[in-house]
Amino acid sequence: MTRDELLHWLLETRGEFNQLVAAIPREKLDKPIHGKKRSARDVIFHVVAYEDLIVQRLRMAQDGETTEFDRDRDGWESFNDRVWAEAPQTDVNTVLARSQRVFNELIEQVRVLQEDELNDSRGIVRYLDPAWLDGRPLWEVIGIDAFEHYPMHYEELKKAHGV
Repeated sequence: MTRDELLHWLLETRGEFNQLVAAIPREKLDKPIHGKKRSARDVIFHVVAYEDLIVQRLRMAQDGETTEFDRDRDGWESFNDRVWAEAPQTDVNTVLARSQRVFNELIEQVRVLQEDELNDSRGIVRYLDPAWLDGRPLWEVIGIDAFEHYPMHYEELKKAHGV
């Protein structure tokens, strides 16, 4: 996958996620989604937690630091448990501002990647935790945690709006 294709998928799928969030009345963002314990705010917080990990990994790797996060070592289940527990304690305005900021940072980080870093183990890839990459190219693991992740929550956001 090229950098431009990766950027396209990130912007397109996050754009749809953002549209669904924007359609939810502000006063409903922290209310439980019908049939769920979590709110739209919690879903946004959760998605941003994954984006933030990508940003941290890429920044550290750009600085020549090896990455190693509990999400990669202990698995996504324990990471999710922690994130879902933290989400309700965070103010809606803080979550929305962080969402925009972190996504912009993600786009900035992807823009500086070289094509060969996205598709094989050159450049910064040598600093990324093999537990995250799991033998896959960088573009694919970014996709798993971002543009493949957003659609997993579209239905919840529609329910939060009442659609």
